[in-house]
Amino acid sequence: MPVNQRVVFLEALGLTLRETYPGVSCRVARFRAALPPVLGVYFGDARREIGCDLAHDGWNFVWGFDPRRVIGPAGDLSRAAAAIAADLGAHPRPGH
Repeated sequence: MPVNQRVVFLEALGLTLRETYPGVSCRVARFRAALPPVLGVYFGDARREIGCDLAHDGWNFVWGFDPRRVIGPAGDLSRAAAAIAADLGAHPRPGH
């Protein structure tokens, strides 16, 4: 499947999470149906699905497929990663 803008943003977010928060793992799930890709984020027994949605003000990370549940702008990976990690109970590496 060709790469699209959502996948680029989700992969960048996954990299930020893995580099900053020990024990967090991530995987982009891409569907053949009409569903957009999501980032599965795992920490211990917790799992969250993160989407990426284009709104009037630009691309935003969202919880699941819900564009109303904005986590933060796709251009601010650190802020979005911090919000997701806090929800999962993950803590940053020292110095981050």
